[in-house]
Amino acid sequence: MLVGGVGLPWLRDLDFGTQFVRRVEGLDWPEHVLVEDLSFAAHRVLDRIVEIGPSKVVLVGCMPREVDPPGTIRRYVLDLTPPPDAEVHERLGEAAGGIIDLDHTLAVVRYWKGFPEGTVVIEIEPGDRSFGLGFSPEVDGVVDTVLAMVQEEVAKPPSEVTP
Repeated sequence: MLVGGVGLPWLRDLDFGTQFVRRVEGLDWPEHVLVEDLSFAAHRVLDRIVEIGPSKVVLVGCMPREVDPPGTIRRYVLDLTPPPDAEVHERLGEAAGGIIDLDHTLAVVRYWKGFPEGTVVIEIEPGDRSFGLGFSPEVDGVVDTVLAMVQEEVAKPPSEVTP
């Protein structure tokens, strides 16, 4: 099982996935769980997931949707329907240019069917996207809740993932 964080380094809340992994990787995880920073170009994340071959994936990151207040947690089972060719082409070009975010990763890995059934995404609405380290108070206040959600997902067998 893979627990992966996706973040954009040095951009406060947008770096949530990276910083979350750093905070929790030293915890006592079950032997079958790999906690890893996946904050790199989407096609490299695809390569890594294919290399690992996990039975379940839980991804964590901040993604601005601008429909919820900062610090809002959204958990969903990923729809594995591949995105259109044009979208993936555009996202690959942006990834080659240095764009790292959850949406790029989800699109590219879904396109090449790299995610297992039941992949879970836990994303947080960012409050501060400026250059720097640390989280906004809203995002910092949900770190423990996100950890509890990830631990709950880890405890479930892949067949028990629910929307």
